[in-house]
Amino acid sequence: MGGPVKIIIWASPRTCSTALLKCLSSLPNAKIFDELYSIAFLLGPDRLDQRPTGEEPQASQAGQGKGYAFPSSICTYEWIKETLQQDYPGAEFVISKEIVYCLNQKYDCLPEGYRHVFLLRHPSKVFPSWKKLTYDVLNMMESSIELPASVDEFVFDQQPPHLLPPGKSFKEAYDLYQYVKEKKLDVDPVIIDADDLIQNPEGIVSAMCAKLGIPYTESLLTWDKGTDVVDSWTVGIMFKNVIQHSDAFKNFRNSTSFRRPELEKQATARPVESRVTPDIERCVSFSMPFYQQMYEQRLQVDKI
Repeated sequence: MGGPVKIIIWASPRTCSTALLKCLSSLPNAKIFDELYSIAFLLGPDRLDQRPTGEEPQASQAGQGKGYAFPSSICTYEWIKETLQQDYPGAEFVISKEIVYCLNQKYDCLPEGYRHVFLLRHPSKVFPSWKKLTYDVLNMMESSIELPASVDEFVFDQQPPHLLPPGKSFKEAYDLYQYVKEKKLDVDPVIIDADDLIQNPEGIVSAMCAKLGIPYTESLLTWDKGTDVVDSWTVGIMFKNVIQHSDAFKNFRNSTSFRRPELEKQATARPVESRVTPDIERCVSFSMPFYQQMYEQRLQVDKI
């Protein structure tokens, strides 16, 4: 028998990626990582913005069980590559969920031997939620960035590149997808649209598992409410705090499956770009060509 199945999920923000990671956390003997590259990009020694990041909160249960809440100070891109390439005795699955633009085109820091999954969603659904998440997290972090009094006054596409990358995440996803194929890191990477996942979780998850060599059971589709599972993940202290306390992760904390009424309503509604602010419209317009090219190659299954 070979070694463990190794998978990286490359997500754009606000694509139900943390819920997908929670789903896969119930696999037997799974080693789970959450947003290592995000910590390196935003808070670690190699971070894009070298201004002081403020005091880091203490981990509430650092190191409990299989998990490890690590400090930002150790999270370099080289540390991530070494960490993901380590042997984890007893692990049958090694799964890392990452935000795609936080790789920052450091392709030489990609670990070897991984299958690659790209998780995306229609830009008109991503950007309003991403804007609010960014505003909320900056407030939590007591950032040196001066914030307006409300999120409505927060002009998202005027933020520095560590908050909104030049490719708005969608170009970064497309470029990495092409690189992974051209360099044969994964000759058959999987693309999943989050709305397909929400509307047909059984079909999409089972098809994804089949392509990746993961045993599928219906138990993957439900999980316990709360954030106890996060204690078993390797995740940055700051991000663990955000998951446990930020309003942006309230749905995640309350969820017990992919099917939540508010998400189902979003998934079946047609995108309405005219109702969003001009900064969001500009982001959507830029991102649509990259999204469309990847969407056409997404994993598709028969509806049930």
